[in-house]
Amino acid sequence: MVSSSKTIIVTVGQEPKLVSIVELKAIAKKMLPATSILRNLILTELDYSPKEAILPKVEIFVKLLYQELGSR
Repeated sequence: MVSSSKTIIVTVGQEPKLVSIVELKAIAKKMLPATSILRNLILTELDYSPKEAILPKVEIFVKLLYQELGSR
C-alpha cells in the first residue's frame, strides 16, 4: 500500500509553477503490473508539468491507484 506520508508531487524551483511527478512514476513502476492501463497512463505524463495541469490528473491517478492496489 502507498504511504500517505510520502510526497509524490514536488515543487520545482522557487515558484510553485512546475511540479514533478517523478515519485508517482516510480511508485507506478514498482507497484503496478506492466499491463496496467493506469501505470502506462502515469508513465506517459511529463516528469515536470504546470501545477494547474497536473494536479487534477494526480488526484484521479491516486484514487485509481488505491482502487487498483486494493483489488489485488
